Amino acid sequence: MKQQINDLISKDVYTCASCGFCRFGCPVSKNVGFESQTARGRMYLLKKYLEGGLEYDKDLIESFYTCALCGNCNEICPTGVDYLEIVSHLRKQFVESGKLPESQKMLRDNLTKCGNPFAKDKEERGAWLPPQYREPKKSKYLYFVGCSSSYSSTRIAKSIMRILESVKFDFTVMGNLESCCGDPLFRMGEEDQANALMQKNIDVFDNLGVETIFASCAGCYKTLKNKFPKKYKVLHITQLLHQLVEQKTLVFKKELPNKIIYFDGCDIGRHCKTYEEPRELLKAIPGVELLEFDYNRDEAMCCGGPFAASDPNLAAKIAEDRVREAEEQGAEIIATACPTCMVNLREGARRIGSEIEVQDITLMLPKLIR
Repeated sequence: MKQQINDLISKDVYTCASCGFCRFGCPVSKNVGFESQTARGRMYLLKKYLEGGLEYDKDLIESFYTCALCGNCNEICPTGVDYLEIVSHLRKQFVESGKLPESQKMLRDNLTKCGNPFAKDKEERGAWLPPQYREPKKSKYLYFVGCSSSYSSTRIAKSIMRILESVKFDFTVMGNLESCCGDPLFRMGEEDQANALMQKNIDVFDNLGVETIFASCAGCYKTLKNKFPKKYKVLHITQLLHQLVEQKTLVFKKELPNKIIYFDGCDIGRHCKTYEEPRELLKAIPGVELLEFDYNRDEAMCCGGPFAASDPNLAAKIAEDRVREAEEQGAEIIATACPTCMVNLREGARRIGSEIEVQDITLMLPKLIR
């Protein structure tokens, strides 16, 4: 184990200058307070392990699973350490050595047995679909709904379908044939299991003749774009809707006279560099005054969403900070492009008694096109 780590990442580990810049953008650092829960602290622990001064035990392993993989430290690091690659590599090594932490095992088992993180029956996945969509049809365009919008945030999926139907856009959905994209498994280092889920989806894509896939979940978008074969064109739903606005196929007929601040989620933002289309889509709405967080785009702060399942209290504490920052800018609505960000920011707003509204962009649009 030590030799595998040493051969592949020791150069980056020893490039770390221990300057601590990474602490500033870390969503965990402020709310946990332990140095071992920061990028710098984990690099120190890893150095000590490689030098023989630290035992390879469950506490060391667990510290590498308290990282959100938000990527802010990569953007900040003055020496160019690819911290995300180090953590991702380590997690794969932990899995291959049979050392996956207990905190991750239930999620892994839910995904491998049920094809979703909620341990829901696969037959429930498409239960919300209108009858005409329950049997997938051949189409060049496929809406990859994702686990969150299939099981818990179905309003987002229904809203998207209403928007696309209103402009007679031809597409299909997979319904009960859809499986998780594999993102949670990739994140924990379970690559073989993630690839198995990915292949199930690829088989359906190919059977349906799909050429372009669009997703409303930022995690699905990231995984489809960065992990799946490049033969598919992958879009986030905001990119597709922005295209339709540019073509004047989608027209907003009503005003939305609100101060809206767009939240750059980590997956759609830093991991996919999709920054402008969501903003341009919001700007196309009559009456909208678009605001910005002080830290946005590459520098945007994580909302804590990656911890929503494993440590909901930590997730909400991080979200509280983002809500306060939005209030400081005078925002009335926080617009998101990710169901997980939306749910977590709503919880943060609830906990501090904020009156700010948190909405996925797609939930705002149907009432504007009628």
